[in-house]
Amino acid sequence: MNRLKLLSLIFLLGFYACESGYKKKLKIDTTALKTQELVIKQYGKALFEADTSRLQHALKILQPEFPQFLMADLNNPANIQQLYDFVSDTFLIGLNQRCRRVYPDIQKLEQDLLPVFQHFEHYYPDQELPPVFTYISGLNYEMPIIVGEDAIAIGLDNYLGAGEAVYDQVGIPKYMSFRMKPDHLPRDVAAAIYEAFLPGQQNPVTILDELVQSGKKLFFIEAMLPDISDEVLLGYRPEQLQWAREHEGDIWAFLVGDQLLYANDFDAFKKLFADGPFSQEFDPKAPARLGDFIGLQMIRNYALHHNDFCLKKLIKAQDAQEILIAARYKPAKSKR
Repeated sequence: MNRLKLLSLIFLLGFYACESGYKKKLKIDTTALKTQELVIKQYGKALFEADTSRLQHALKILQPEFPQFLMADLNNPANIQQLYDFVSDTFLIGLNQRCRRVYPDIQKLEQDLLPVFQHFEHYYPDQELPPVFTYISGLNYEMPIIVGEDAIAIGLDNYLGAGEAVYDQVGIPKYMSFRMKPDHLPRDVAAAIYEAFLPGQQNPVTILDELVQSGKKLFFIEAMLPDISDEVLLGYRPEQLQWAREHEGDIWAFLVGDQLLYANDFDAFKKLFADGPFSQEFDPKAPARLGDFIGLQMIRNYALHHNDFCLKKLIKAQDAQEILIAARYKPAKSKR
């Protein structure tokens, strides 16, 4: 085995040893939890199955089951017309048909989402999550999951699969449509719950603040879905994740060496956290959002080095410098 391969093997063994160490702290017993099943109500399916020849009557039947969506006055002809225009739109009808093909059985999605709700109950037993609905969003891919006090609404048409032709037809960038897959849906639900229900974070002032905040969010998602892969968690292709892992120390050295950790620089923020197909500032093979990757590794290190690690305390913590020190995060530069 040549020297380069040996060094790569040593690096990977160290990486996975660290990973397995903190992972143990995310394993919980779900058998005693109240949440043992999840019921998803399919508003989109029910709406597009409604009899359009008697739409007002059909909507009044649906209203008690879906008050979050049908709160308008159904005796007002203008409201009925607006809903008629929606369900008779051929583009939206096509999206609904695609959703039915990709999600023929809602029970599979209920099973996939159940761990999120079970783990949330474990960490936040006094906070109850609202009911879950699916609907047709018209490809609202920038807000695929909408969370409010009375509903978690999933735009199912935003998770049809990376190869879905309609995504190309409407001009969604490939690096975004790559993540519009069923296996990314639970991850995005967990992310939306984090944004909606957990303690607010201070506005980031420095790069370090943003690293810690992005790392905390990703670690929360991982805590809700302990078996999630890093590819799904970060939205990276396998080769992108490999590049990030192999160059973790180099990225950290760049941040420290250029004194960027405590900088408040828009270009630096954009370089590290902006979405895109790749990070051209580093390497054409490098994924975008490398700040997310580094932030996640930092928080994983924090969890690894705390025997009394508490997710709730981590989320509440606001001092990024204290978290950095406690994490003891110092990845080694790659050997080349």
